[in-house]
Amino acid sequence: MTSSSHLADATLNRQSIGQTLLAAGLVTPEQLQRALDRAVSEGGLLGRHLILEAGLDRRRIYEVLAQHWEAPLVDLVAEPADDRLMEMLGYSGLGEPRWLPWRMEGDLLTVATAVAPSAAIAHEAALTFGARDVVFRTTTDWDINQSIQRSFRRHLLYESAERLAEERPGESARTALTQWQRYLPVVLLLGIVAAFVLSPLTAIIVLLAAANIVFLVSIGFKTLASLRSPFDRLHDAAVAKARDRERASRGLPPLAEERVPDGELPVYTILVPVFREANIIDKLLTNLGQLDYPRSKLDVLVLLEEDDAETIAAAKASRPPEYVRILIVPKGDPQTKPRACNYGLTFARGEYVVIYDAEDRPDPGQLRASIAAFKQDEFEREHLNPQRKPLICVQAALNYFNADQNVLTRMFTIEYTHWFDSMLPGLDNSGIPLPLGGTSNHFVTALLKEVGAWDPWNVTEDADLGLRAAVDGYRVGVINSTTWEEACSQVPAWIKQRTRWIKGYMVTSAVNTRNTLRYIKSTEVAGAVGFLGLILGTPLAFLAYPLVVGFTVVTYIGYDIVGLVLPEWLLVGGVVSMLFGNAMMIVVSGVATLRRHGWRIAIFALLNPFYWVLHSVAAWRAAWQMLTSPHKWEKTPHGLEAEYHDDGHWTA
Repeated sequence: MTSSSHLADATLNRQSIGQTLLAAGLVTPEQLQRALDRAVSEGGLLGRHLILEAGLDRRRIYEVLAQHWEAPLVDLVAEPADDRLMEMLGYSGLGEPRWLPWRMEGDLLTVATAVAPSAAIAHEAALTFGARDVVFRTTTDWDINQSIQRSFRRHLLYESAERLAEERPGESARTALTQWQRYLPVVLLLGIVAAFVLSPLTAIIVLLAAANIVFLVSIGFKTLASLRSPFDRLHDAAVAKARDRERASRGLPPLAEERVPDGELPVYTILVPVFREANIIDKLLTNLGQLDYPRSKLDVLVLLEEDDAETIAAAKASRPPEYVRILIVPKGDPQTKPRACNYGLTFARGEYVVIYDAEDRPDPGQLRASIAAFKQDEFEREHLNPQRKPLICVQAALNYFNADQNVLTRMFTIEYTHWFDSMLPGLDNSGIPLPLGGTSNHFVTALLKEVGAWDPWNVTEDADLGLRAAVDGYRVGVINSTTWEEACSQVPAWIKQRTRWIKGYMVTSAVNTRNTLRYIKSTEVAGAVGFLGLILGTPLAFLAYPLVVGFTVVTYIGYDIVGLVLPEWLLVGGVVSMLFGNAMMIVVSGVATLRRHGWRIAIFALLNPFYWVLHSVAAWRAAWQMLTSPHKWEKTPHGLEAEYHDDGHWTA
C-alpha cells in the first residue's frame, strides 16, 4: 500500500505501463504502438486505448496498474465499500467519481481508486472523512459504477422519476389533468347534448364549423411551415455564395468545412434505452460502430430494465466493446423510456449527449455535425447576435430504411419526410418552439440537466422537453443529417404507437395550458402560434377529421334523405376545408418525399386522406386513455419482420 506521505508524484509514464503489459504478453508491440499513437492523437488514458485496440479485459489492465501503483486490486462487488462511509460521501449529483472511500480503521482511511493515486486525492479524502492518513487500493471504473448504483439506489430513482415532479410540479405530467381540465370534456359533452336537444340544426352547424376551423388551422400551419423551408434554403445558399465571393475578392479560398482533429473532439455520450428487444442488440452495436467518431471519445450507455432478463442476457452475451457500458435501470414507476434516459444521464461522461433507439442507423458523421452546429451557435452569439437564445439541442432528421415494405410504411415515410425534411426546417429560426423527435436529439449535457431533463410521466417526453427548453430561454435547431429507423409495418402496432404520440401531445398541451401566462411570456407570440397550430392543433385536427369527412355525407346524402338545409357559407367552407386541406397536405408531403425517396414512394401521398382515418382512430383512442390511463406507455415493437436490406429486398 502507498501512504499519502509518499505520493508527491504518482503519475506513471505511459511507456512504463505499456512495457509492463508487453512483458506480461498481454499486448503485441504493434498493438502497443497503435495505442500509444492514439493516446497522443486523441488524448485519454493509455489503458483505455489498449482495451479498444487489443480487446484486453478491463480487470486484467487494472491488475497491471495495481502493481505499478503498489495498491492491491479490490473487487467492490465482492467486498463493497463501507455503507457508513458512502453515506458520509453523500449523493448530490455525484455522477461517477474516480475514487471512493472503502474502509476506515481508526484514523486510517483506505481509498479505492480507478485512477493513479495522488497527493491531491489523499488530501481531499482526508479532509472529507477526517482521516489522519490515507492508503490506496486499486479498483476498476466498472466497480465504482456498481458501488454508486448500490449505495445510492434511492437517490438515483428519485432523480430519474420524481425530481421534476417534486421540484417543478407545474411542468410535470405526473398530474396529467388538473381538476378543471378533467371537468372540461364533460362540460363540453353536456353542452353539445343540450344544444342538440334545444336546437339540433344549430348544434350541427356549430359543430361542423368548429371542426372545419380546427382542421384548417392545423393544416394551414403545417403548410405554411413547409412553404417557408425552400425560401430558407435559398437564403442560406445566397449567404454562402456572397460569403465566398467576398473571400475571393480578398484573395482567400472558399470557406470549407474543416474536419476537427480527433484530439480536439469532446467525449460524447449516447443513451440507448432498450426494453424487450433482445433480437436487435447485435444490430444496435453494429450500427453504432459505423459512427465516424474516435472510440476513445464515445460513451455509449445501453439502458436495460431490471426485470428484462432476456435483453440483459442478450446484451451481456454480445460482449460489447469497451466504449459501451450496460446500465441496469432499477425497477420502479413509471417504467418508461424517459425514466431510463434520466437514469443514464446521471452517469453520462460526455459534454454532449444524444438518444438513439435500438434499431437506429444514424449517418456516420452525425455527431460531428452536431458539434459543428453548437460551435457555430457559440460563435454567432459571441460575435454577431449576443441577444440570441443559446442552442440547447439540435434535432437530426428521422426517416425509414424499410420505406418500401408495404403501403403503411410508405405512408409513414411520407409523413416523416414531410415533418423532418420540410416542416421542422421551415420552423427553424422562426422563434416557434420545436417539438423534438423521440431519437437523434443532441443536447449540451449541462443545459439538459439544468432544464430538468426528460419528464418520465409524459408519454411524448421529446415534444414536452422541446417546449420546456423554450420556456426556460433556450433554442432548438435542426441539422442536415439523418437517422434511419424501422417504420412500424403492422396496423395494430401502428395504432398503439400513434395513440401514445397523440396522447403525449394532449398531455403536453394540458401541462402548458395550466402555465399559459408563463409560456406566452417566455415564448411570445411565436410560441403561442406554434402551440395552437402544432402541439394542441395536431390532436384536435385528428379528432375533428371524422366530422370534416362526414361533412360530405351530411351535405349530400343527408340533404337527399332528411332534407337537411345548411347555410351556404358552411357548405362552401366545408367543401373548401375538405378539398383544400387534403390537397395541400398531399402536395407538400409529396414534394418533400419526391426529393428524398423519388416518385415510387411520393405517389402514395395521394392516399393521405385515407391515412388520416388511421390517425383519427388513434386520436379518439388517445382521448379515452387521456381520461382513464394518461401514463400508459404502449411500446413500439421493433424487428417485426425479416432482415431488411438497403437494396430494397427482404429475406425470410
